[in-house]
Amino acid sequence: MSSSAAEAISGSVRFDRAEVLLVVTLQRAAALGLIEHILHTLDESQCQWPASLVREVYVFGSFARGGTQPHDVDIDIEFDFDDRWLDHEMSCLSEGRNPGALLKKTLIGSKRGCEFTYNIHAKADFEMTLLWRKGDSIEASRERLDLITPDPSAGRAPRDGMLPQFNGIDAWIPRPRREALSSAATEGAITIERDVLLDGQVASETAREHINHRWGQSSPLHRAASAVVADWERRGISPEQAHLHGKDIHDKDTPYFAGFRWQYFHAIPACLTEYGGVEWIEVVRPTRTRSLDCLRIKPGNLEVLSALRMSWG
Repeated sequence: MSSSAAEAISGSVRFDRAEVLLVVTLQRAAALGLIEHILHTLDESQCQWPASLVREVYVFGSFARGGTQPHDVDIDIEFDFDDRWLDHEMSCLSEGRNPGALLKKTLIGSKRGCEFTYNIHAKADFEMTLLWRKGDSIEASRERLDLITPDPSAGRAPRDGMLPQFNGIDAWIPRPRREALSSAATEGAITIERDVLLDGQVASETAREHINHRWGQSSPLHRAASAVVADWERRGISPEQAHLHGKDIHDKDTPYFAGFRWQYFHAIPACLTEYGGVEWIEVVRPTRTRSLDCLRIKPGNLEVLSALRMSWG
């Protein structure tokens, strides 16, 4: 890449059309490289667990429409369960971890740039493009990938899965999360309220020690955790009955939950059904100084919510 094109990426100088096309080509090439890595991994690991569970792989979003500047690559993994997977899933949910992270690590390693969903193809109300099916050769998968041609006019999709509660904070709610929440709310599985948490002093010594042990005073997560606990206390809820960002504050029975930056999004259905959850507070963007916008997610129809468990990756 020319030095002027490299400077142009940072916005420091003006650049001509040829350099724009070069940057765009490189951006799409990076996305292609991620997809090819997944396809090669599947081709080489079809007999190895957990890749052996994968049945189909779809791509959707801006890349699938031919977008030349995809922010990331949206991938849906359709997979089957076996006893080993179910044991893995139960272990992850009990420890606040994402079961799907194992599949993601298997397929893409530590590379970034892919947004994974799991087993949503049957109920997706948007178009998906099949890339790989169990038993396919790498050549067949590459042929499907080559059919997705660049289209400079294909911008980002409209803001899918929008609810009024997301207005103004949707940039910090990944689109698959928005779609899952919107669908669950529409089906009556959950209710969602928008709120802004107030800073406040934590009265419980147990909760204060818990927060100070996990985060430094200057951390935005320390501020978010303190605001969540202070909110519970103002409402007469003991923080010792709460599960805060992946860990119990004190008691094992915790009907109140909170998470930050969607790290434990996958656990919401289980926490609000199997563990008797009353409320999940998600702080969408913990910061040190700005407003602490949050979503209060409460259970609705428990049967419907329980059925969503495996689709929330």
